This record gives sequence, C-alpha cells and structure tokens, in this order.
Amino acid sequence: MPLADPTDPFSAVTHAAPYDYYRRLADGPPLRFEAQLDGWLATGMAGVQAVLAHPACRVRPPGQGVPHKLAGTPCGAIFAELVRMNDGERHAGPKQVLARALGQVDLARLHARTLHLAQEQLPGSATRLNDALFELPLFVMADLLGFAPAQWPLLAVWTRDFVACLSPLSNGAQLAGAQAAAEALLQRFTVLLWEGEVLPGSLLDDIVAGARQAGWHASGGVLANLVGLLSQTCDATAGLLGNAIVALRTQADFLPRLRAAPQLWPAMLREVSRQDPSIHNTRRYTVEDVEFNGVCVPAGQMIVVVLASAGHTEAGFGHGRHACPGQAIAHVIATACLQAWAEGLERMPLAWGYLPSLNARIPVFCAGGIA
Repeated sequence: MPLADPTDPFSAVTHAAPYDYYRRLADGPPLRFEAQLDGWLATGMAGVQAVLAHPACRVRPPGQGVPHKLAGTPCGAIFAELVRMNDGERHAGPKQVLARALGQVDLARLHARTLHLAQEQLPGSATRLNDALFELPLFVMADLLGFAPAQWPLLAVWTRDFVACLSPLSNGAQLAGAQAAAEALLQRFTVLLWEGEVLPGSLLDDIVAGARQAGWHASGGVLANLVGLLSQTCDATAGLLGNAIVALRTQADFLPRLRAAPQLWPAMLREVSRQDPSIHNTRRYTVEDVEFNGVCVPAGQMIVVVLASAGHTEAGFGHGRHACPGQAIAHVIATACLQAWAEGLERMPLAWGYLPSLNARIPVFCAGGIA
C-alpha cells in the first residue's frame, strides 16, 4: 500500500518518502498563504531564495529576540547572543569573527584526525550507531576547540541536552535539563577562556584572537557562540551522517563505486546533503510589508521556508546571510566517519525511522522493524 502524503511541511520532515510532496510544493506558487498553518509558505528555488535574501525577512519575530519559554533563563541568555539566531549590526562583527576562524581550519588535518577517532569507536550495533551520529562530530569539535579527551563525553551529553531548548516539541523535563546543560557548558568554556587554558593554535585560540582584533569584548557573547558551535554541530551533522548511511543502504551502487574510487566520498556527501538534507525547513518573520513577484506579505507574518522543496541545494546548512560557516567542517567530519564505518555498517542489519522534529531529518536506527 502506498504511503499517504505528508499533510504539511512539518509532518514531511519525518515522513519515510516526502520528496514527491516537496516536488509538488515546488511546482506551485513560490509564495502562498496556508490557512491551516496561519502563515505563509515559501517553496521551490525561487521562493526559498527570495525570502532568505530579503532584508525585511528576519530570523526572529519583531520584538521577540528570545522565545518566550527561554526568557530570563541561561538558555535564553545564550540564544540572545547566537549570531545564527539573530540579525542586526550587533551580531555582524561576531559573525565575521566566527566565519573567519572556521574558514582557517586545516581540513586535511581535520579529516585525518576524525578518521583516527572514528576508527577507534566503530559502532557495533544500531544503538551504538545512534549515539555515535551525535557523539563523534561533537568530540571532533571539542578537540578543535582545545578540550582534553577526558572532557569530551560530558560536553557531548550537555550539548545534546542543551539543544532540546531549541525545539518546540520539548517537554518541561527536557527544558529543565537544557538549562542545567547551558550553565555547565558556559562554566566549562569560562575555564578555558579565563583560566589560561586556551590551547595555542586551537580553533578557540583563533576565535579569541579574532574577537580581540575586531573589538568584540562582550565575554558573554563569545561564550554563548562557543556553545553555539557545539549545538550547531549536533543535529545538522548527525542528520548528514545518518542520511548518508540511509543512502548507502538504499542505493546499491554507492559502496562499489566508492570502493573503486575513494576520492568520490566528498562528492557523495554533497549529493546526500542536496537530495536528503538534515534541515528541511526554517522560518522567517516580516518586519515590514514585503512584495515577492506581485504577492504582498504584510508586516508581522511568519513564512515557513521549505528548504527541502528547493531542489538541488545544500539545504541542511542554510542559505544567504545565515548560511552555516561550518558547512565544510561538517562535510569533512561526516566523510571521515563514513569512510571508517562503511564496511561494518554494510554487514549490520538496520532499519530506521526518524527522530521527532518539526525541521530536522535525523534517522534513528534499529536492528529490526522500523524505529
């Protein structure tokens, strides 16, 4: 029996086969009002690019820089400083500092280091694989920042707890855990920054030097965006890795081609990122009346930007002003992990479903049946 179509862009994120639905969205008007969502949809390449490029379409609703549920909390204090969650001049300089530091990472060295770490932690079961999708990328980012290996497991646990505050699906217990995790992460970065433990040549060292040179003196903002580097590594890279594993299991020609030509691994990851991205949608809010090809969207409206309907774009890492500066790093990490794990994964009996989410497509694997 064929699967029923998703009912909306949010249910499509975890649907087993959403892409015919996305193609139909792309064939329709690039911008339309959806009464059942009480908001607008931007679909297809034209709609997605137009909204993401428009200066009056912001990442936060007017007058609400921090979600109501996070106001006055440690998570809220971090959220208010994150350069990818905010617009405006105050965040422009810090955004450049972070982008410059991430752009200076030696990708060849990163690949070799990740390959070594992934070979040391080969996932031998579906349960272990689910953990490794999140842990290995976070371990690598913690290593880049200069944390000692003994600290990585706790950093990974805290980061996974913290990202719960970013999901509207989180319950009260998860939000409470996110607050405790936020405080723990801030404290651990404070030790690195202010107690002389910044490792020379580390990513953290580059960020601190860049912040000093740019006159970015707000220590709270630096700390928050360091936490942000870990949190941004979490879901997007786990989704990239997981969706690549699904592709290896469902497209029989992938592994033989990669065995014959290992230099094709990066291209395979880019293809997965385009065809089955980690992040399927995002939101924008109009701060004034805006017009797109004759369609007027009033000020104060929400637009759901359906990234996964935009065709061959690397939607999982954003576009325009809020494109992820760590995209190349994420691809290198995922490539190295897959190279280390591919042979073992081929022999592992796996089925999969998807973690509950309104925007992130992250497989959850099991040994039999659908998760």
